[in-house]
Amino acid sequence: MVRLDKLLANNGFGSRKDVKALIHSGAVSVNGELTKAVDVHVNEEKDVVSVNGIPVNVKKHLYVMMNKKDGYVCSTKDGAHSTVYELLPLEFRRKFSGVELSTVGRLDVDTEGLLIFTTDGDMLHRLTSPKNNVPKVYEVHLRDSVVGEKKEDYARKLAAGMHIEAEGREEAADCLPAQIEWKSDAECYLTVCEGKYHEVKRLFSALENEVVYLKRIQMNKLHLDPSLKTGECRELTAEELSLLEVSR
Repeated sequence: MVRLDKLLANNGFGSRKDVKALIHSGAVSVNGELTKAVDVHVNEEKDVVSVNGIPVNVKKHLYVMMNKKDGYVCSTKDGAHSTVYELLPLEFRRKFSGVELSTVGRLDVDTEGLLIFTTDGDMLHRLTSPKNNVPKVYEVHLRDSVVGEKKEDYARKLAAGMHIEAEGREEAADCLPAQIEWKSDAECYLTVCEGKYHEVKRLFSALENEVVYLKRIQMNKLHLDPSLKTGECRELTAEELSLLEVSR
C-alpha cells in the first residue's frame, strides 16, 4: 500500500506539491471513484488509479543507470569519501513505494562507469547471485604495454581461470575464466563473470601489471549510455531493462 500523492509523484505527475494540487482539483479517481484525499492509501497491485479518466500505468519499481564518477563510494555513508547517492537527483533519493534505491553490486572508489540502482530486490539478487555468472565488461588501462606473444599469454591465462592473491581482509581466490580483447598495447576490454573484491585489479597484478584506469561499460547485455556524462544518471528504458535482466 502507498499514499496516493506518493504514487502519482513516483509516476511522473510532478512534485508532492504538484500532485496534491492535482488531487484537490478533482482530476484523480481510484477504482472509478473521484477522490480529493491526498493521504488515501492504494494497493498498487489491485487498485486502478486514473487521472482525467486515463488509467495510470503504475511503476512497481525504479531502475536507474549511472555513469559513476571517480572518487565516490558505493555506500550510503562514508566518512572519507562522497557517496554515489549524493549524485542522485532528489526525486531518486526519496523512497520509491516505501523502498530505497540500492546499487546492483559495487564499483571501487576510483572506478568509473556503469552502475545500476534499483528498488527491485528480486532482480538485484538475480544479477548479483554467483550462480548466474552475469558478465561485466570493463575498459582497462594498464601501466605497462603488452606486445607480441605476451598478449596471447595474457589471454590464455585469463581464459583458464587465474589465482589471485589475498588483499587486505580478502582471502586468496581462484577466479572463473575471463576474456580479454585488446584495444591497444596498454588498453583492453576485460569480461568477468564474478564480483570478487578488486577482481580486475588483482587479476592484472597476478600478471605482473597494474591497472591505472578502470571503467565498467557493460553489465549482462546492457551497455553504458555514451551520452551520460560522468556523475549523471537516468531511468532505464523498458528495452534497456530487458537487456539487463537475467532469466528467472
